[in-house]
Amino acid sequence: MDVLSDGESEANGNGVGKREMASGPPHWPAIEAGQGLFDFEDLDEWSPRTGELSAAPDEARLGSQAAVIESDEATAGLEIRFDDGIDFEGWDASLAVKPESADRIIVEFLAPTRSERLTSIRIVPDGYDGWFRMDCGYQQKPGEDPDLSNVTGLNITADGPDDGPTKLLVDDLRRTESAANGAVILAFYGGHESHYDVAAEMLAERDWAAAVPVSPEQIGEAGRMGLDELRDLRDRGWDVCSLPEVSTPLPEQPADRQRQVLASARDALASEGFEDGARHLFVPDGRMDAETYGVARDVHESAFLYSSGTTGVPPTEMHMIPYIWGPALHTGVRRHANLSDQYGLLTVVRVPRIVDEDDVGVDENRMSLDDFGLLLDHLEHRGLDVVTPSDLVDGDFERADGENETTSPKRPSGVVLEAGQSHAFEGSGSTDSQTVGLDDGVLVANVSHDGSAIAVDVTGVDGSGRSENLLTTAENATGESIMAVEGGSYGLEVDADGAWSIELSQPAVRADDLADLPVQASGTGSAFVGPLWTEGDVRVVATHDGDGQFIVDGHGADGSREILVHRTGPFDNSRSYKAGGVVWLDVEADGDWTLEVVDS
Repeated sequence: MDVLSDGESEANGNGVGKREMASGPPHWPAIEAGQGLFDFEDLDEWSPRTGELSAAPDEARLGSQAAVIESDEATAGLEIRFDDGIDFEGWDASLAVKPESADRIIVEFLAPTRSERLTSIRIVPDGYDGWFRMDCGYQQKPGEDPDLSNVTGLNITADGPDDGPTKLLVDDLRRTESAANGAVILAFYGGHESHYDVAAEMLAERDWAAAVPVSPEQIGEAGRMGLDELRDLRDRGWDVCSLPEVSTPLPEQPADRQRQVLASARDALASEGFEDGARHLFVPDGRMDAETYGVARDVHESAFLYSSGTTGVPPTEMHMIPYIWGPALHTGVRRHANLSDQYGLLTVVRVPRIVDEDDVGVDENRMSLDDFGLLLDHLEHRGLDVVTPSDLVDGDFERADGENETTSPKRPSGVVLEAGQSHAFEGSGSTDSQTVGLDDGVLVANVSHDGSAIAVDVTGVDGSGRSENLLTTAENATGESIMAVEGGSYGLEVDADGAWSIELSQPAVRADDLADLPVQASGTGSAFVGPLWTEGDVRVVATHDGDGQFIVDGHGADGSREILVHRTGPFDNSRSYKAGGVVWLDVEADGDWTLEVVDS
């Protein structure tokens, strides 16, 4: 088996052989960091899944040859199986790749079977056909919880043009130690005024810093931050990064012109006092070919490129760091953040201009204040480190040591939450906000109405002003809902098309009320499940057969909240939940649903 390490000759019990790496210095994107697993000097252990597998001596990144998989079809792939398994627990995988004719690269980790797998996906920029290093951060966990200490196989697949051909070269597969904690970078694209007036204050409450990719020419334009605001953020630890303004995509310009564009934008920011942030490039228009990549490596210390993926902390590939679109909060961002939390990875989130919910409209280059607040709450609940690009380049990240640092909460006895306030309202149609006083704890709403739909929102009067939905139900005459609240004054808003009544209560919760896992529940429309006792992370398997919205939120007695599902239409899948302690699951649905809650 062509498995590498540094030093000895015998196996280590996990299927990883201990012998010398291939001789000779590595040729980028082969690297020396971490532990080498395969240098592709011997292809006997690898098998083609689709296409033909062969050696590529002229393309060697490490040793005497790379491997090439090619096909006349739309896919080409290779695989390897390990009888004894390889331990990837606490490790990040990466490999050198050259997509000569490929639009997407997929790496699957079978842990130990395909039903318990993690998948890494990298979108290849249009026209890119050179070498780069692919950090195999995970984007999908489609089955049961994997056991990364027992990876029994790898599948590497390239998706090419619809009518082929497809060709991918690979070399230097290795593992480096994972970070002790997952991380996120918030990138406030364009430096809009709302990034300073709204977002910066919300981050300051949490003592977080971020990145602001800006074009020097757009600083101070209408609706954008000026130098004073950017310098204030710099002084708070933010990075003001380079986002060059180009009329022609970089790959369509000569190499010397590309270098001039990148260097000019970098130097213009540095001359205004943003030397640290100017080291980092956010590639304009998401366009990069092999030539642009080479120029970016010469001019900048890191580069970020849209690809909607996760990566290591820090990445082994610093000039093709993927980021995800922030408004995709419910269709990718939360999942990426959860995987970053579970496996010590990095998620970079691009945040556009922040506006009120009613102003999002059809302009997708905006993010609602409510969704932005939910994003920050989710990152905080998941315990991710919020970092900057300079932290990646300069920081000394703590590495995983294999120890489980989490401690199981102690099961409470007696009273968990004291009873709080109660209120009752009646009305018809939509109403203006009514103010109610609430105590720390949970808030239960029981709603009845004779119209087709009703939505009840609550807004903290003394807080950020963000509106949170307490209950939405359609085609059901009654519904109930629960949410965690802090003590204070709240505005209650009702949007309905008929007569309604609402009873709000804050019930006492006692230790005897807690249900132990596993728990199964089912229902129709809006309802909640709990209180449940959880000792740590849990897995929620959910189904829904309706055509409308299906939302499942987790609420903790400590005031925490995590959005687990936010989809429209039928649903049949599972979600991880960072629970631990006393929790409830709140369900909003327009059809029949089921939940199964089990220890993760």
